Amino acid sequence: MEHIKIGILNLMSNKVETMRNFQIALGNQVELKFYYSATRYVDRKLDSSITNNMSPLDLTEISNLDGFIITGSPVEKLDFPQVSYSDEINELIDLLDQLNIPQLYVCWGAMVALNRLYDIDKKILPHKVFGIFQNQILTETPMLNNISDNFPAPHARYAEMDHEQLANSPNLTIKAVSENGLLTLVEANQKHQTFIFSHLEYQRNGLDEEYHRELNSPKVKNPRPAANYYSPLDQRPTFAWQQTQSKFYRNWLQTVAEHKLTTC
Repeated sequence: MEHIKIGILNLMSNKVETMRNFQIALGNQVELKFYYSATRYVDRKLDSSITNNMSPLDLTEISNLDGFIITGSPVEKLDFPQVSYSDEINELIDLLDQLNIPQLYVCWGAMVALNRLYDIDKKILPHKVFGIFQNQILTETPMLNNISDNFPAPHARYAEMDHEQLANSPNLTIKAVSENGLLTLVEANQKHQTFIFSHLEYQRNGLDEEYHRELNSPKVKNPRPAANYYSPLDQRPTFAWQQTQSKFYRNWLQTVAEHKLTTC
């Protein structure tokens, strides 16, 4: 594969774990540059495990990258303008849209990008969707090459985008939905923009660790363990989405490599 350089804005609270997740999912054949929000931590001291591996977001570097990923963030219940780093995120999304390099927006990253770019509304779900679910492919896409219909994938979120607005948009297509009717994959029709609502980057223990973080958080009331996730034999986490993860991220990297060849 052509040498490519991917930027990743890491907005998750467990930044080191998230970094490792994407390093595994994307493999060692690409160069990864991790960023954290410059405005979110302007007055806060970060642990050296973060500052030694990631840089504050610098928009002047974005044009030197071949693709970009914005991760999820645990701020789904907030309105977009309430997020402390919303101006920074909007500037980044606008720049990526202008450059039109391949973009992958994950979970909350997908929500804020769909709202910013296409004015799609976010809605809070009655309860958190949390677990491993089967996902139906509605429309073929290179992003799902060699991935079978009803593929397993982890979902972990409190919000969803407006399906009617998405369906009525001439610029967007819903490519896959989960068995409970929630979004899995949306793509822009004319731009190099992919919006994934599944945390396919999670490794085996990701959902279990998220559940225990919520158990220990006074902000979360009565958290439930992930559905369809623990083995009925020994109650340990399963990794049903491992092959899907590998294929999906390989497919996305292939689109990045192909785009680079056309722009060289």
